[in-house]
Amino acid sequence: MALNIQFIKYLNKLINEEVVIPRLVGQQTLDYNKLCDYLADGSTVTATDVSAVMKQIEKKIPFLLALNTKVVCSPEGLTFRPSVSGSITQSQLKAKLEARKAAEQDAEKAAKIDVNRKLALSDLTVNDLTASIAIDLPKKWMERFDADVEYKRMATESADTGTTPSGDDGGSSDDSGNGGNSSTSNTGGDDNTGDQLP
Repeated sequence: MALNIQFIKYLNKLINEEVVIPRLVGQQTLDYNKLCDYLADGSTVTATDVSAVMKQIEKKIPFLLALNTKVVCSPEGLTFRPSVSGSITQSQLKAKLEARKAAEQDAEKAAKIDVNRKLALSDLTVNDLTASIAIDLPKKWMERFDADVEYKRMATESADTGTTPSGDDGGSSDDSGNGGNSSTSNTGGDDNTGDQLP
């Protein structure tokens, strides 16, 4: 296993300094059918069996999450869970109240709208919320990944990319933080050969 890495340099305008960061390149994709074949290999189930279970997971987990259920999907703790976000600040409330007051055609009702009132819990409504699905990776997954991964430094035509890091074909250099720290100190050679998927 190896992560093909290029290093790029750019000017960070916030700190007015040049910064060197890594990016993944040459990332391969294991498609759905090949994943089912890979999971079925060496087991007592067929790729068709694996696919049937995966389709049930796709169909039923979102429903369970909508019922405010945390779903543990593996023996080691791969977990899907609902998440909710949203907020309102005192200044946002004031702006909302000012807009409401300006739009109110009844002068008496408009006079009763206090644009300077203190923020209350009820000012954040369910219409202001956004629901999403969060994924917690098992710690053991990250430990195995860290133990197996190597880095391959890839050649790059130019070290300079200007003031903004350019996009790449293999994802970003940031990790998600799920399941603990995914950084690793393992190093590989500087050759440009990529590993083949199973």
